[in-house]
Amino acid sequence: MAHGEFPILAHPVRVKKQKKHASHEEAHEGEGPWIVSYADMMTLLFCFFVIMTSFASFDPVVVAKKSAQVAEHFVPGKEDAEKKQMEGLGMEIAGLPNLKGVAQVMVKDSQLQIVFSSSIMFDQGAVDLKPAFIKNVDAMIGLIKSKNPDYRVIIEGHTDNSPLTNKEDFRSNWEVSSSRAAAVVERFEFYGFKGKQLVSVGYGDTRPVADNEDKHGNPIPENRMLNRRVVVKILKPLKSSKIKNLGIDSYFDESEILTK
Repeated sequence: MAHGEFPILAHPVRVKKQKKHASHEEAHEGEGPWIVSYADMMTLLFCFFVIMTSFASFDPVVVAKKSAQVAEHFVPGKEDAEKKQMEGLGMEIAGLPNLKGVAQVMVKDSQLQIVFSSSIMFDQGAVDLKPAFIKNVDAMIGLIKSKNPDYRVIIEGHTDNSPLTNKEDFRSNWEVSSSRAAAVVERFEFYGFKGKQLVSVGYGDTRPVADNEDKHGNPIPENRMLNRRVVVKILKPLKSSKIKNLGIDSYFDESEILTK
């Protein structure tokens, strides 16, 4: 045999491959369902050491604060309880005598959302609440406050894309939507909600729920009426330390303000 050459084996190689394959199948069959529990245990151990590393501080105040933050995410059923609480409040609001059939109430992402048509709350082109409807808004606010006076409240104003006819009073739909949202916020503040719990947002015509016009550019009146609306969002309370330096970015998560 020349230097650098290797012997050619025909039959032994085939036999060895078959044995190796059979051995692999036997090992695979022997793993059983225990491997799943083992993987779960290793994942939990990894998470445990990550948490312990993040707690690498001997300051008891810092450790206690971090422990409380972790505990918030491991309380069983906490999110379900908050959602049920919001659903219960929503049912009571929808059942108020003067709001039946007037307000659309829903719970979305643990937020209670109450949607009013602008034509119900405001006269055309106006930004002051209709005197006859103020008592209905006040009844809703009173009910919300009786459940928890620390709820956070976001008021959104929306318009359709119709051009303004009274530009001497308002410069744009942005101003109209913002002023209407502020009018509702002021009622919450009047009934004792703290300013740091309240936010008013004007979206103008940027977030329609239906097409303002058909494919030919003709207005769709019923859709425009849907788009002219005020949305009241009730969110769970935040600890005062989290809203001490209140800004629109620290008041709620991005998902909360972007939710339609």
